[in-house]
Amino acid sequence: MTRKQGSTCWKKKVVYLSPIIIGFIVQIVSATEQQESIQQVTTQITSIEKGHVDFKNEGQDLYEQARKQLQIIEEKYINRTVKSTNNLKKSFTDRFFQKLISYWQTSSSSSSMIPSNNKEESDISKRNDFQNAVTMLEKSAKEYQNNDALLLLAELNFFAKYSYPRNYKKAFDYYNELASKGNATAQQMIGFIYSTGIGNVVERDQAKALLYHTFAAHGGDTMAEMTMGYRYLLGIGTEESCEDALYHYKNAASKVISYYLSGPPGGHTPPLSKVRLSEENGGVYGYGASVTTEKRLRHANSGTEKSVGIDEILQYWRYLASKQDVDAQLMLGQVYYLGTRNVPRNFNEALAFFYQIVDKVSVSGKVPTKRTKAIGQAAGYLGLMHWRGEGVKVNERQAHKWFKFGAELGDSISQNNLGLMYLDGIVVDKNREKAIEYFKKAADQENPHAQVNLAIEYTQNEATMSLAIRLFTKAADAKHLLAYWYLAHMNEQNMTPRSSCRVAVSYYKAIAERGDWLNPTVEEAYTAYKDNDMEGALLNYILAAERGYEVAQSNVAYILDNDKKMLTHLPFIGSSKTEDEQQTTDIIDGLDKEESAFIYWTRSANQNNVDSRVKMGDYYYKGIGTSVDFEKAVSCYRFAAEMQGSPLAFWNLGWMYENGIGVAKDFHLAKRAYDQALSIDQDAYLPVKLSLIKMYIKYYWEWITGQEVGPVFASNDDDSKEKRQAKMTGEFGNNKQPKDVNDGNENHYDIGEEMERQYKMKRQKEREEQERLNQEESFEDDPYRLDGVSEEDELFESLLILALCLLVGYLVYVRQFRFGGGNNNNNQRNDGLMADNPPQQQ
Repeated sequence: MTRKQGSTCWKKKVVYLSPIIIGFIVQIVSATEQQESIQQVTTQITSIEKGHVDFKNEGQDLYEQARKQLQIIEEKYINRTVKSTNNLKKSFTDRFFQKLISYWQTSSSSSSMIPSNNKEESDISKRNDFQNAVTMLEKSAKEYQNNDALLLLAELNFFAKYSYPRNYKKAFDYYNELASKGNATAQQMIGFIYSTGIGNVVERDQAKALLYHTFAAHGGDTMAEMTMGYRYLLGIGTEESCEDALYHYKNAASKVISYYLSGPPGGHTPPLSKVRLSEENGGVYGYGASVTTEKRLRHANSGTEKSVGIDEILQYWRYLASKQDVDAQLMLGQVYYLGTRNVPRNFNEALAFFYQIVDKVSVSGKVPTKRTKAIGQAAGYLGLMHWRGEGVKVNERQAHKWFKFGAELGDSISQNNLGLMYLDGIVVDKNREKAIEYFKKAADQENPHAQVNLAIEYTQNEATMSLAIRLFTKAADAKHLLAYWYLAHMNEQNMTPRSSCRVAVSYYKAIAERGDWLNPTVEEAYTAYKDNDMEGALLNYILAAERGYEVAQSNVAYILDNDKKMLTHLPFIGSSKTEDEQQTTDIIDGLDKEESAFIYWTRSANQNNVDSRVKMGDYYYKGIGTSVDFEKAVSCYRFAAEMQGSPLAFWNLGWMYENGIGVAKDFHLAKRAYDQALSIDQDAYLPVKLSLIKMYIKYYWEWITGQEVGPVFASNDDDSKEKRQAKMTGEFGNNKQPKDVNDGNENHYDIGEEMERQYKMKRQKEREEQERLNQEESFEDDPYRLDGVSEEDELFESLLILALCLLVGYLVYVRQFRFGGGNNNNNQRNDGLMADNPPQQQ
């Protein structure tokens, strides 16, 4: 075969095979496209039916974009807001002149006042700015079923998050839609709206409120669990049931303990103590008359030391610290490590001051004798910071070194933590006996952490169970969360001598309220209050009050209370309203101020708030938020007086007996009540004595006019005294007031208050020393040698001399007027006689 014939044959084969090859390629391509199409359809079906990740991510992306935009808008409006600084207390003179000036400004500019709609214009401007973000959230919620977006829409309208204008109706609609999907948080909020009727969105309905709160609590919402526990405890909207209250409060408390133990060694630092708003003004009734106002606050303001700012106090302590004052260095280190409400935690500052103290130890290791305690405490804090990683990296060996050094100097913090290291085998070998030895040393110094650790070890032996209970009780007095937890369990399991369901509930309740790291509603309310956002403050306080926070209940009542001042009829003085009082007028739609104030005073009183109990009596007496009922007013005063020791309640009770209002008139019981008020509070001397004088005058006047006044006061009949005492005690005579673990903060150590107290003591000592030196310098030059004469005494003497001078001048004037006028009349009379009878010449 020639080459030409071979090439022709090859071409013929290609021509013949081409259709077959092309057809095969087409089939392959077609099959591939078909497979891809099937996969796309399947993917779309899966995305729609099962919620594909990409589908969900689109909704989440919209949610995140909206949040970022809201944050930008919030910064815009926050920067425009000028916070008021009129929260400082003003004197009588300041209030008088401020009222006078405002009255003059109002009268002078009344003709030129033009009503404006600035608030409405501001709200419209805000809504326009928020429109884009809200649109994205609604698209994310409706098209992509994003519940986070739906919840944020509800919170925007209810809590005014990101400075968004409030709209309770829209908030309710969003919450309701989310609650229908089984969201526990939304169910809890719907229950809250039904329980309070807030915003005039729905009528108050406690049955529906209980239903929604029940669903939310069983859905695991902590706030709903606390609400249900409180409602079952006091029987609000349901029958009282201690077992159900225990169940709900235990669930909430277990979450708190889990979070507490999840922190660094020793647990998370507890939140700051809750602020009682009335205490910032001396209590509900002012200093001296208010029992709930703690004594430490009364004494801090009752001395001659004027109120000073935190900056001045810190500056003073820093000055002492710069002079190598160890006490000042330790105080500043503790303040910056623990933090206060006015001084935030600053670990770098704390480390610097603690190191300044321990650096006083010589190179040879010799510790100055007078500074042993302070150096040991500083070592303990340094060990804690290295163990917990506060301000420094976690270093267990360095922590052990400081704990060992501090324990040798007798520091309880070091001894307790060194015991923990031996117990868990950290850095050192496990040694339970040595751990217990260190726990005992620290517990003997009243260290609550050591008391709890030692008690836990004692619970492992039946023979030492009683000691464990005693130690837990001591630690609970210092408000230690684990002590609360173990005591609650022991009461629940009938392991204590006098086990009680209500005691167990009170401990679980205290844990849930004190350890509210994850739901700081009360703290958010106080922040809003300090920022003059009264609606936000009141809203959050009511939320917390419905969960059973007594401090929130008293704060709500205090904000809504219109019965703070007695002399409201005086012009320029009594009629003036503070800015807070003006802002609370119709602050929330659907909230009856007087009725709500009465409700929350009552709930606070039922949790052993003495001043709230007296307020209940005032509201019953005056008919504020309820109908007038003098007998119930007397019952409230009697309970607050005899069971809770309120001097004001005793005074009110005496007045009621004196005038026969709510009780039969009885001057003897009135006098007894007045005397009891004075015996409890010596500061009540003047009002009590004036009341007794008025009562004696009234008694003898009625006796002279023949009215029934009873036997004479000076009766020595023992039987009659016993009868009168039984009559006064009445139905409350055999009751014993139970102790509430939530009462006050008397045993809770506050480093900020300790710093201020020691500051005032040091300044007082400095003044006394300066006065002593001045007296010694001028003693030899003083011919009269007057000792102990203060500026107040000199002022009193000056005023007395001035008064005597005025009195002498007045007497001289009177003498001249009388005798001078008399002499003139005699002279005129003598002249007339001489004219009628001229003298005869001899």
